Amino acid sequence: MRGENGRSKQSKGGVGAWFHGVFIADVEALSLRVFECLFTVTFLIWMGRCFLTWEEWLTEAGFHLTKEELASMGYPEPWPLLEPWQVGVFGGLILLGGGLLLWPMGMGFGQAGKLAQPLRRAGLVLLFGTALYAQRVDYMAAFTLNKLYVGIYAVLMVAPGIWRDRESGRLMVSAAPLRVLQATLILQYFAAGLAKASADWLKGGDILWGQVQGVFRTDIAAWALRNLPMWTWSGQQHVSLAFELLAPVLFCVRRLRPIAFVVGIGFHLIIAVMMKDLIIFSLQMWTFYALFVPAETWRRLWDIMSGSLRRR
Repeated sequence: MRGENGRSKQSKGGVGAWFHGVFIADVEALSLRVFECLFTVTFLIWMGRCFLTWEEWLTEAGFHLTKEELASMGYPEPWPLLEPWQVGVFGGLILLGGGLLLWPMGMGFGQAGKLAQPLRRAGLVLLFGTALYAQRVDYMAAFTLNKLYVGIYAVLMVAPGIWRDRESGRLMVSAAPLRVLQATLILQYFAAGLAKASADWLKGGDILWGQVQGVFRTDIAAWALRNLPMWTWSGQQHVSLAFELLAPVLFCVRRLRPIAFVVGIGFHLIIAVMMKDLIIFSLQMWTFYALFVPAETWRRLWDIMSGSLRRR
C-alpha cells in the first residue's frame, strides 16, 4: 500500500522486510527504462532484418510448414499469413509501438522529464502483439530470439506502471519486474552452463573448436580456425563455461559486476563475430546488462552526453 508520496509501506524487521525491500518495494525506474529502450531498439533491428524478405516471411509466396507438419513437432497451429497490403500495416504497428515506447529517448533522465505512462503501455501492448504474431506465423523463422521478445514484453506489459515520486521527482517502479528481468539473464546463463557441463564441455578442450566449424561459421571464424592455436580455443571454452556457471554470483554481488560485464561483453562479441546471424542475439543479451547499472550511473552518463552535445 502506498503512502502520500507513492512509496510502499515496508514491513518491519526480519526476512520479510528484506524480501519486501529487495523484491517488492519501490525502486528507481531509470535502469528499467534504459533497458526497455535498448531492448526495443534491438527488436526494431530484428524486425527490420526479417522485413528484408517480407514476401517469403509473411505471405503465401514463401515456404511454410503445414499445421500437420508443425503438429508432428509439437507446435500449435500457425496463425494466418498476410496479404501484401497487410504486411505494410503490420510493419506500421511495429514502428508505432517502438515510437510510443522510445519517445522521447531521454524520457526519465531529467528531473523535469515526464513519462507518458498510457503511451508507454500502449507501445508495450503493440510490441508484445507484433512479437507474438511473428512467433506464431512462422515458428521456424522465429528462433529463441523472438520468444524472448514475447516473454519480456509480456512482463513489462503486465508489470506495475512507472510513477514519479513527489519528493525527489524521480521515476519509481516496483522492484518486482526489475528482479524478474535480472533473473531472466542470470538463469539463461546458468542453465546454458549446466547443459554444457552435463554434456561434453568438461570432457575435452576441443568442443568449442568443433562447434565453430558448423554451418554458422563466419569468415572471421574460418580465419581463426586456420590460425589460432588449440590452446586458445580450449581457454575460450573453459572461460565461457565458468562465466555461465558463475553468473549468479558475478551479477548478484555488486563488487563482481565489472568482471561480469567485461567477460560477458567479450563473450557475446566473440559469438557475434564467429557465428553467422547471431549479432542481434548478442545485442539483445547486452541490453540486459543495463538492468544491473545503478540509476545514479545512468544519470552521470546522461549528463556527460548532454554536456558534450551542448558544447558542440
